Amino acid sequence: MSSAAEFTAIYLQYKEADTHCHQLYVKENASKSSCKQKPTGRTLYVLNVPPYATEEALQHAFSSAGEVDRVVLQEKPSSKESAPIEVMPKDRVCFKVAYVVFAKPGALKKLLKSKSLNPLHSSEKPLLTGVAKWTNAYQERIPNPAILQQEIDQYMESYDKKIEDQKAEQSNNAVDDDGWVTVSKKNSGVFAQKQTVVKKLEKKLDEDRSTKELRNFYTFQIRESKKDDIISLRKKYDRDLKKMEQIKKAKRFKPY
Repeated sequence: MSSAAEFTAIYLQYKEADTHCHQLYVKENASKSSCKQKPTGRTLYVLNVPPYATEEALQHAFSSAGEVDRVVLQEKPSSKESAPIEVMPKDRVCFKVAYVVFAKPGALKKLLKSKSLNPLHSSEKPLLTGVAKWTNAYQERIPNPAILQQEIDQYMESYDKKIEDQKAEQSNNAVDDDGWVTVSKKNSGVFAQKQTVVKKLEKKLDEDRSTKELRNFYTFQIRESKKDDIISLRKKYDRDLKKMEQIKKAKRFKPY
């Protein structure tokens, strides 16, 4: 745990003309064990970071001492100085902890000696707060009609082209009534005969045979047909006689 005596108080202005300032408490993040996210000699540990301060604004503020490699915000201090940085969500509004990593070790020493920071807000690096921030966020949610229309046109154009390609592919692979498939460059090297097509062809062949076959057209066909009819009538007559005899026997009176 760090003690209060180890920290240095540095004033942070929102604008250059502000007379009232916010205080940050900083110290060098010294650790015996190495951590890639917090390189020794180049990492500054910062407490009491205000809720409206962003990583970009803090990077601009601490660049008064030299080039800043990166700024990472956390909701709470790490349990150990060598612990990995836990990045907090950007929409979280609270006082934060920051780890400022300078590009060179001399920049960190220069900042602790000068104790001066750039303002968070400037014309080159604006930091919006309050109503201006809410208004800007609301305006960003409203899409530009011209850009929106352009995106819609591009999407519809790509969608129409996709549908046309699908229809062309389906028409190329369509099977006609005779089971033939139109061959194109895309499907010229592929032959796939479906089971439904095979059944359809077999059914069509059967129908063709039945329509082509002529019954009772020739004389011998008529003669054979009449002979078959007479034989079937005789067999039916014999069956009927046997059936009548069985009925008579069943109804005969037998007293003993």
